[in-house]
Amino acid sequence: MKLTVFRYKVWDHQNDDHVHIPSYYAIREFIESLEGASVIEDDYLEVDESDLDAHGRIAVRDEV
Repeated sequence: MKLTVFRYKVWDHQNDDHVHIPSYYAIREFIESLEGASVIEDDYLEVDESDLDAHGRIAVRDEV
């Protein structure tokens, strides 16, 4: 089964002006469960469900 996974950003609560972008794409449900995280709507992939880890994430692949 194909699923859409998104890049996301997480605000640093201690430094309200710092954004961290994890090295994973993740399913929307995982991202929405994180405090201070938001989906980057225009950065996504369609992947096989079997490629995801237990949390619904997949590592970003460096494209050469």
